[in-house]
Amino acid sequence: MQRILILGSPGTGKSTLARSLQKHLQLPLYHLDQAFFRANWVESPDQLNHFLQTTLPTSTWIMDGNYYHTLPARLQQADTVILLDFPTRLALFGVLKRYLTHRNRTRPDMAAGCEERLSFSFLWYVLRFKHEKLGSTKRMIKEHPHLAYYHFKSRGEVKKFLAQLC
Repeated sequence: MQRILILGSPGTGKSTLARSLQKHLQLPLYHLDQAFFRANWVESPDQLNHFLQTTLPTSTWIMDGNYYHTLPARLQQADTVILLDFPTRLALFGVLKRYLTHRNRTRPDMAAGCEERLSFSFLWYVLRFKHEKLGSTKRMIKEHPHLAYYHFKSRGEVKKFLAQLC
């Protein structure tokens, strides 16, 4: 576990898991949202691509975030993938909890100047995530047999995994 990708719907705890792994494994942690966004939620695909070109070849990292157009390159460089595949209702709960916790502030895993917000389009993305993204994600992971693959369907499974690491 030297190059770890954490994938899954928004609200499933990717960043929380990434911070726990970073604390235990002492690997550099990168939140892809910080590389993709600039202040005020301005998207910067070029900034993300540059970040990945310079970071993927390094020997150790933990990355959380989906950004599917970059997933093939990240899977090729990773040695471990963790997929958080929780029920949609739990993902929605996580998104709402995150919003209420960080409303009008920038959360630690976001780019500076991106205050927490909630929109209908984002909630719709979370609602459609399993249907539109999960199948293709699993297929892409299976195309990389070199990966250690952890597929968690509950927070309890994640807690057991973390307990075994410690």
